[in-house]
Amino acid sequence: MQKQGKRNWSMTNKQHNIYENLWQQAHTIFDWRTHHQGKRGHARYRDGVRAFCKHLAIEYGSKNFKNMNDKHLKSFVIASNDSGISSSALKTDLSAIRKLHAMLPKKRFKQLEIDNKKLGVKDRQSIGVDRAWTNKEVANAIKHAKVNDRKDVQWAIQCARSLGLRIEETTALTKSQLREALTNNMIHLTKTKGGIKRDVPMNGGAERTFRDMIANAKNEQIFVEHGKTHKQAMKSIQNWIFNHRERFIENSIDIEEPNQKYQQDLKFDLERQNLTYHGLRHAYARDQYNKSMKYLSNSKKTREYIAQLLGHGRDDVTRIYLDKRGKV
Repeated sequence: MQKQGKRNWSMTNKQHNIYENLWQQAHTIFDWRTHHQGKRGHARYRDGVRAFCKHLAIEYGSKNFKNMNDKHLKSFVIASNDSGISSSALKTDLSAIRKLHAMLPKKRFKQLEIDNKKLGVKDRQSIGVDRAWTNKEVANAIKHAKVNDRKDVQWAIQCARSLGLRIEETTALTKSQLREALTNNMIHLTKTKGGIKRDVPMNGGAERTFRDMIANAKNEQIFVEHGKTHKQAMKSIQNWIFNHRERFIENSIDIEEPNQKYQQDLKFDLERQNLTYHGLRHAYARDQYNKSMKYLSNSKKTREYIAQLLGHGRDDVTRIYLDKRGKV
């Protein structure tokens, strides 16, 4: 998480009072409870909005947000760059600011610039790393989960690998939702990161998993059993992967022919990383990329399609899943 220390901009008493007023307005407007992120992401959005409030107070003396526009974002980017804020952190800040703008009850400008490059944000610079699970790792992990009698882990791995679901999206699934997905051949997700709803097409693997979950899960809320909260369900699955991954990780792997083209198109090197639940989304993205390139005309259109499946609106974030650059 980017520390606010780098943006410890000095303020006069008047500017500090303006900042405090802006922050109270933002705190009231921004519905933190429906942000649908973990504690870390939740705090990160707060930090971004706080920094922006401070910038508005110092540079513009703004008393509210109703006139917020692109010039304020560009100025904020310049000041943050001068303070040594990374591009990755700055993009998260801008996402938080855009969400605040979208929730304003009154605003003069209806839209803010969504192209971070036009606002002066530089591309992320990071080495290529491989976070995607191999098919063999998935199979061995599922086998090990069965031995441990961890149906929840087995189902969670299968949901992420076959549909690209985040951990919080997986553990929020209900039997009613699965039945609807089997009927419509599409899973409709509402409890997502940032509240961005999306539909993901079903496939054979997902259909088999969903039927197994409907038949064997004890409760309507599949992963939330009696005495266990949603957060505890997520943490239990993540802890299992962390504690058992040495049993199924492949430290040295051969690059299969389809992925050679994938690596060439997206210009990255191969470097294995420890397996995490999120790496299953990377594997799903890579699989969909290889399949989609067969009927879409170019890699850009393919990435746009993958972005829709993953629930991301920015091409640079989609590239992280595809070219293995950085941790999301």
